[in-house]
Amino acid sequence: MTDGAVPLELVGLDAGAEAVYRGLLAQGGGTADDVTAAFGLGTGAAVALLERLHHSGLLSRRSSGEYLTVDPRHALRALVESRERQLAAIRDATGPLGALFDQARRSSAGEPATRTISGPEEVGDCYYRLHQAATYEMCGLARPPFLFVPNGPLDEAAVRRGVRVRVVYAAASFDEDGGGQELGSLVSRGEEARVVSSLPIKLTMADRSAAMVSLSLGPDSTDTLYTEAPPLLEALTELFERYWAGAVPLAGPGSQQPPAPQPCTLGDAVDPVREPTDEERNLLALFAAGVKDDAIARQFGVSTRTLRRRIQDLYAELGTTNRFGAGVAAARRNWV
Repeated sequence: MTDGAVPLELVGLDAGAEAVYRGLLAQGGGTADDVTAAFGLGTGAAVALLERLHHSGLLSRRSSGEYLTVDPRHALRALVESRERQLAAIRDATGPLGALFDQARRSSAGEPATRTISGPEEVGDCYYRLHQAATYEMCGLARPPFLFVPNGPLDEAAVRRGVRVRVVYAAASFDEDGGGQELGSLVSRGEEARVVSSLPIKLTMADRSAAMVSLSLGPDSTDTLYTEAPPLLEALTELFERYWAGAVPLAGPGSQQPPAPQPCTLGDAVDPVREPTDEERNLLALFAAGVKDDAIARQFGVSTRTLRRRIQDLYAELGTTNRFGAGVAAARRNWV
């Protein structure tokens, strides 16, 4: 196969059949004897391979026993379309097959709607399946200690499927000893991220139909509650929405920005046109959550000294000298 050529095994041709097909393309066709001579195959094997190519629509056969190549721009397109139909049929079957899988798990294992799971392997498998099963929404409350490194590809894949991913992070999540969540990574993968000062639990919920809740916040504990029970899911949904409503958004592609500033009234000292930068939004959000300066500096990729200079610039812009005053002034400008 030439450099850069696409392997035809994707449409059902193994390496041997592909080599013969490419040889026949170069000659415009051939006979079983030609294939035997060129590729060292027995007569029976050569005939069988030519018939495979014929039935695939890549060759036509004359009554003389000669095989002629069909224009691959038409023949291969037909094979690709046939393979696409087969794959679509498999995709359509995943729903009914998944239902059989779930039914078998419930009946054979006798698993209740709510159960306790533990151990990194079992918890990790459940977490992965929960993300894969989501069709329209993933919600989470995240705080250290983290059992797993946050799985960016899982979230990105969910977003590509049209799943809305919303996560509220505790301020400690951004500390180095708390896992050091990276703001750039969160927003770049399409996640809607918000931050609060603290969270009482860790929660992951898919489509409001299944959820995982931490049963312990100890660094070595993996005990987790898994539930599909509607009353408990309703309570967890309400808990998440309360924290989501009270959390401060982090700026980025997946975030929801505050409303546009209202026109100033007489005596207001704010600029009616000036909009905050994403850095300013995130700085104010981390301020509000109580994230420490060194953790904020790490998020922005600057030294603590440089960060403090930027903080002083922000204070000067807002006409204040401290975090609390910055929050008040930012709220007046509808920056948060």
